[in-house]
Amino acid sequence: MALEQISLKIDTPTGDTVPGRGFYQLEEDSLYVQVGEYRDNRGFFNFLESNTVRFDIDKSGRLLLIEVTLPRRRWEVDSELTAPTIAESADIRWLDFRARLPEPKLVTNPKQTALLIQFAPDGSWRWFQLAEAVLIQADRNHCLTAVMITDIEDDLAGRQIAAFRHQTRQKDRRRTKQSHSRRSISG
Repeated sequence: MALEQISLKIDTPTGDTVPGRGFYQLEEDSLYVQVGEYRDNRGFFNFLESNTVRFDIDKSGRLLLIEVTLPRRRWEVDSELTAPTIAESADIRWLDFRARLPEPKLVTNPKQTALLIQFAPDGSWRWFQLAEAVLIQADRNHCLTAVMITDIEDDLAGRQIAAFRHQTRQKDRRRTKQSHSRRSISG
């Protein structure tokens, strides 16, 4: 049985906006959206899925990865699709797990560089920025109504997503090193 609503916990963010973007795997005809920094210790714990979309979630309820298995040639094209002009930064936790999602509507722009994964009709409440190119729309009850990926790049053999993960690891290491050096200077 599919969930009727996908519950979220939405709080004020405690840090910088995390990296996130979409990579369309040409040989698989699937979209993978990396959300947050890729670390070995940040592992998969839960999932929510439909026939075409899967959300992988870590132990703390944070979204790790979105997978869309419906080929983009079958996504609905909307020439008016644009990212919202206002999206609040937020720390979003997914409260449901290991459940079936209702089948979403998948809408893309003509260049197929953005995707709206829509669970409820337009007119829902607010947009939140989950990651650099990943937005979440929620209703007044903090239930998910849509996810929008605003930056999708074609990828062959996983090269682009691997480079993105490597780049985010390097940034994380630099931040950690700077944090340690600030502590040793102030300590």
